[in-house]
Amino acid sequence: MARGRSKSNTSGSVEASNFPILLTLDDLDPKVAQEKQAQSKSNSRWSSIRLAILVAILIPLAIFGYFRNRHTTSMQRIQKSLAMWDDPSALREIKTLEKNGGLSGESAFLRARAYRHMGDDVAFSQFAGIAKQLGYPEEKIATERLLREIQVGAVPNMDTAVAQVMATADPDLAEIGPAVVYGRLGKLEFDKADAFLKFWSDNDPNTPWVDFFRGMLSLSGRDAEKATELLERCARTYPEFVPVYRQLASAYMQSRDSERAVLALERFLKSNPEDLDAIGVLGTALVNLDRVDQVTQLIEPLIESGKATIDMRLVLARIYNSKSDPKKVVDILSSVAALWPEDVRIANLLSQAHQALGNTAESDRFAKVAEAGQADVQSIDGRLARLLSGTDRQAQQHYELGHILLHKQSREDGLYWLNLALSIDETFLPAHEDMVIYFNRTNKPELAARHQRYINLRRGVQ
Repeated sequence: MARGRSKSNTSGSVEASNFPILLTLDDLDPKVAQEKQAQSKSNSRWSSIRLAILVAILIPLAIFGYFRNRHTTSMQRIQKSLAMWDDPSALREIKTLEKNGGLSGESAFLRARAYRHMGDDVAFSQFAGIAKQLGYPEEKIATERLLREIQVGAVPNMDTAVAQVMATADPDLAEIGPAVVYGRLGKLEFDKADAFLKFWSDNDPNTPWVDFFRGMLSLSGRDAEKATELLERCARTYPEFVPVYRQLASAYMQSRDSERAVLALERFLKSNPEDLDAIGVLGTALVNLDRVDQVTQLIEPLIESGKATIDMRLVLARIYNSKSDPKKVVDILSSVAALWPEDVRIANLLSQAHQALGNTAESDRFAKVAEAGQADVQSIDGRLARLLSGTDRQAQQHYELGHILLHKQSREDGLYWLNLALSIDETFLPAHEDMVIYFNRTNKPELAARHQRYINLRRGVQ
């Protein structure tokens, strides 16, 4: 045995190290030393290999976990947006999900649901079909299709259809309920809609929909105070529930509270920036507040792009009329008047504008149109009240209101009441004739042809 190397102390004497080095005879054998060195290197290599294998296993697991967690988080956001009917947000999230992971049966189904909420029948049918092709459960797709038919009132028997959808496995009231109530209201079955709302409230008290629909019903009955109370409560309790802000804006407009209507519309448009109807109402509310510069900034780009609705054009035309700029009034409204020459509001504005420009003949022509339709327009509120109260239940009365609205005041409202007339009596030809006019004038010839074929068939025309 040899001891550790000596070291000198401060006095110059030599002392042994406190940590002796122990050697054996094997340590003095060069061959054994080489074998030990080789074994050490081999052990080191195996350690490196084991580490590499471990890393190779853990990295894919970590990546899979990351993407799985991202997928789960994304699905939670989608489901939350769909539950709040914030469908544009849901679609944006679905598209991001598909960009990262590709189109799947589930993502196609969720797209179809969002499009059903939005009333986009073409996109709904397309993605419901894709979901089926990609292997999504057929029973769920069939239920979604039935919900769409219930929602638009396109089922032969509403009671049977509602019973069928409620009998599905684990019925989801959050999806079934809105479709049922919208369908009942579309068919003017107010008592049945109210009964379903009571059932819904009893079984799912934590839903925004009950206050929302009751607020809508109060609004349709011109009870703005009750509507505002219900809709504000809904918005306070469920601030992310997007549809409530559009109805709340209508309640505020009915109460002539344009300032709060603007706030509600701005919140709604934050989620639905391309909703032209809401933009049009926002323009009207801003005009009421004398914020006309904001209105022109809002609407003029839409007129230039060809997206502006008739109501938007009317709002902007009124602004230019108040600014004594009749030429711009004529520029904005002439194309609309060519399509809808019976519209009383347009005729009034164009009569004034042509008079200011010295075009007496044109001014007189539009004045006669406005005068001829004034009595019909003044009858709208009375007709609407009778229909909503259930006094008038025939296709004829629904058609008459729809006809007046379509030609003389509001295309969208007119279309709604014409569809109701046909839901009562699908053979009612005057409603089909108005449909032909509407779809031809809005450049939808295939839909116009569908109604024309029905007219021809009923009249025996080849």
